[in-house]
Amino acid sequence: MHRDDPALPSGAADASPTAESAPRRTVLRGLGFSSIGYPANVACMFFAQVLAARLLTRDDFGSFSLAVSIFSTVALITQLGVPHSMLRRASAGLTEGRGSVVRNEVLSAFVLCTGAAVVVTLAFASPVGADALDALFSKTGVGLFAGLVGLRTGLRILENLAPEALRAFRAFLAVSVFDGLLANGLMLGALVVVLLADGSPDAADLMAISVATAAVALAPAAWAIHRRLRTLDHAPLRIHNPLEPSMWLVTVGRALLAQLDLLLVGVLATSAAVATYAVPFRLALFVGFPLIIVNQVVPPLIASWHAGGATERLQRTLRATAGLAFLGAVVIAVVYVVAGRLLIRELFGAQYEDGYTVLLVLSAGQVLQTYAGSCGFALMMTGHQRVYATLLGVSALVTGALDVALFQVWGIEGIALATAVSLTIQNFVQAWLLRRLTGIRPMAQVRLAWSEGRGTLRRLTGGRRDAAGAAATAASGGPGDLGPEE
Repeated sequence: MHRDDPALPSGAADASPTAESAPRRTVLRGLGFSSIGYPANVACMFFAQVLAARLLTRDDFGSFSLAVSIFSTVALITQLGVPHSMLRRASAGLTEGRGSVVRNEVLSAFVLCTGAAVVVTLAFASPVGADALDALFSKTGVGLFAGLVGLRTGLRILENLAPEALRAFRAFLAVSVFDGLLANGLMLGALVVVLLADGSPDAADLMAISVATAAVALAPAAWAIHRRLRTLDHAPLRIHNPLEPSMWLVTVGRALLAQLDLLLVGVLATSAAVATYAVPFRLALFVGFPLIIVNQVVPPLIASWHAGGATERLQRTLRATAGLAFLGAVVIAVVYVVAGRLLIRELFGAQYEDGYTVLLVLSAGQVLQTYAGSCGFALMMTGHQRVYATLLGVSALVTGALDVALFQVWGIEGIALATAVSLTIQNFVQAWLLRRLTGIRPMAQVRLAWSEGRGTLRRLTGGRRDAAGAAATAASGGPGDLGPEE
C-alpha cells in the first residue's frame, strides 16, 4: 500500500513514509555489515590460500586446493537443502509473528544436519571413501587423507546452517562473523604461526589445521543462535522433517556448478594442473563478491516482500543492488586485466603465472553473471524452486560436457571458457524465467543504483543537517527568540 491509497486513514497515511523507509534501512544495515564482513572473510580465505601456496609444494598445494573443493561441494550436497529451506520458512514465521514455528524450524534443521554430518564423516573415513577418492582423483593423492576431508565436510555442513539461522533473524552482524569470517580468520592466523615457525607441512597437515579452526569457530555460532531462540515462544517442541526435495536439488545444482571446473581439473589432470587452475579460480571470486555481498542480505527480504505483495519495491531493490554489484565487478575485472599477471607472481609465485589466461576468462564470465543480478535467489525465495532446480540440473550437465570437450582442445583454459560461457547463459535464462513467472526483472540497472545511492546519501546528510539545526535552535532559546528575517 502507498501513501496516496484512498483506503488509508489520514493517520496511517502520515505514518507511511516511516514504514516505507524501514525496508530501506534494513537493506542498508545488512549491506553495511556484509560489505565489511564478507570482504574480510574473502580476504582471510584468500590469504590463507596464498600462505598455503607458499608453505606447500606445487603438487601438495594442488591436493589441498582440491580437498577444499571436495569438502565444500559434498557439504552443500549432503546438507539436503535444509539451510535455505529453513531460512525461507523461519523468515516468513518471524514476519507473521509465529515464534514457536521459527524455533521448531531452526531446531529441526540442526537435528537433520547434525545427522547428515555424522554420516558423511563416517563415509569418508571408511575404506570405501578413501578408495572412491583415489579412483576419482587418481593423480592428486587426495585419498591419502580421506578421513580428514570427511571430518571437515561434516563441520562445513553445520557451518553452512548456522549463518542462515541468524540471517532469518536479520542479525546481519552475527551473520558476517559466523559465515566463514571467524573460521577463515583462525585458519589464516594458524598458517601465519606455521610460517613464522619455519614449518614444512604437507596437504594433510593443513587439512588438520582447517578441521581444528572450524570446530573452534562453531562454538560461539551455536551460542548466538541459542540466545535468539530463547526469546521465542516456548510452545511444545516438535521436531519435523524440514527437507524440501526441490530446495535440495537447487543446492545440489548450485554446489556442483560452483566447483565443477576445479573438480574436473582434478579428475582429468594432475595435482600440478589443479594448483595452476586454483590460483586464478580463487582470484576470480573477487569479481563476483559484490553480488555475493548483496546475496547475503536480500534472500529474507525477497521472501517477505513477495509474500506481502510488494513486487514493485522488490524489483527496485533487486535492480539497484545488482547495479551496484555490477559496477564493483567491472572495476575488479579491469584491475585483473591490467595487473593480473603481476598479482599472481607476487602473491603465489612465478610458477603459477600460467594461470593468467584462465583468470581473464573466468573474470569476464563473472562480470556478465553479475549483470543478471540475484535471479537465482529470487526464483528460490518466491517459491519457484522446482523450475530453478531443473535449470541447474540441465546447466550442470551441459557445463560438465563442455568442460570435458574443451579440455581436450585447450586444456585448463578450455575448461575456464566452457564454464564462463555456460554459467553466463544460465544466469540470463534465470532472469528471463523470473520475469515470466513473477513479473520481476532482476537485471542490473546502473542508473537506478546511482539514483538510489544519491537519494540515500541526501537523506542521510539532510538528517544530520536537520539534527544540527535543531540543536542550534534549542541552544539559542528556540525560534521565538529570532526575528522573521533571521
